[in-house]
Amino acid sequence: MSEPTVSPEEAWCAERAADVAACIARLAPEHGRIGERPAWFAMPYAGLWAVESAHRPEWIGWWVIAGDLPADALPAHDLAAPRDAMRAFGKRWVLHGEQLDRGDVPPAWAHLPDDALPKLAATLKRRGTALLAWADDEGSWPDDTAAVD
Repeated sequence: MSEPTVSPEEAWCAERAADVAACIARLAPEHGRIGERPAWFAMPYAGLWAVESAHRPEWIGWWVIAGDLPADALPAHDLAAPRDAMRAFGKRWVLHGEQLDRGDVPPAWAHLPDDALPKLAATLKRRGTALLAWADDEGSWPDDTAAVD
């Protein structure tokens, strides 16, 4: 018997799912199930995963982003849709990049060695700006009827 073939998309999603699991374990030790597939993705750049709340099963408690960028998690309090989460990550990363430039290390990145922070600052500002542009691009969200301004 031959092994079932895995599409490049399935392989990419599986690799990112491992990144998501590691990130959420580090930043949100209390959580529920991680979505089987990303809620939104653009291979090979980025994917957004919904992670169930530990305290409210069946509700999204966290959003996690992973891909060709740093993996990061945000509480889903006011982030009902993947597009909302994309915008929130973009804003957060631009702000964190600016803080790192000033020598302030946001808690989300305190686990990294000091010599990695200057490169991280540039990456966060660049990727954060790209995420904001992506969130504002109507073509990236064809099924999105509840865009947040």
